[in-house]
Amino acid sequence: MNLFDWIRLFVLSLLWGGSYIWIEYALLTVSPLTIVFFRVFMAALFLLCFCLILKLNFKINKRLFLIFLMMSLFNNVIPFNLIAWGQSQITASVSSILNATTPLFTVIIANYWPKPNGEKATLNRIIGVLIGICGVSILMGFSFDDIDNSIKGQIAILLAAISYAISALFGKQISGNIHPAVSATMMLCISSIILLPIILFIGFDFKNITKIHAIIPILGLSIFSTAIAYLIFYKLIKTIGSNVMLVTLLMPISAIFMSIIFLGETIAKQHIVGLFMILTGLVLVDGRMVIFIRSRL
Repeated sequence: MNLFDWIRLFVLSLLWGGSYIWIEYALLTVSPLTIVFFRVFMAALFLLCFCLILKLNFKINKRLFLIFLMMSLFNNVIPFNLIAWGQSQITASVSSILNATTPLFTVIIANYWPKPNGEKATLNRIIGVLIGICGVSILMGFSFDDIDNSIKGQIAILLAAISYAISALFGKQISGNIHPAVSATMMLCISSIILLPIILFIGFDFKNITKIHAIIPILGLSIFSTAIAYLIFYKLIKTIGSNVMLVTLLMPISAIFMSIIFLGETIAKQHIVGLFMILTGLVLVDGRMVIFIRSRL
């Protein structure tokens, strides 16, 4: 990965890391399923307008449509609902740690994924991801008391992590000449269509969704943490493939920095240790530094 890819990855971690904050606020007013539907629906509308302004071509074949359908299920419909519900059951720190297992699941699944989109699970990548997860645990101040969190909630976040890992491998199959905005728009539109009959059948509280306490976090979640985030996500899919899921290791770092900047929190020793371990893990996964050291031995 080059410098620009790392910068995009960090910006993506800020946008996706902020989604947990938006969801926490939205859950005070509306249900998890309502949050998920309006998140993808409003993001789809935003990106449709964006694509119309740029006059982008939406002509896709059957194969691409099936890939976007899989991306809609495994990158939106399934994980968004699991995370929104899971967050209502467990603490934010445990949720971040469990979500950080996404790169590990990606490495494992990619090892068995059909070629040419599969990737060999090298020792460097496995060790790097494990060190990164340990770093996230230290960074977020994990303690054994957190194990008392809802088991169902923890399983929901782990299933979401597996779903994200699968989506990244489907994303690698998208043709390189498809604009990232088209990919993101197609995925979000299909997700909205899938969720629409479900939300209509279950129903939602229109009065609550129109309250300012719900509108602001859902708008932030839709525009910043979904629409803009997916523009960057699909750009990274083209350049670094499934390594894009390393963003889940960076998200807790972004959350800590946002807390320091906006909430006036201070840096603790655990933050420094956790940050060092995460960066070490990322260097091992990237592999270039390891190759450089070996070439000098």
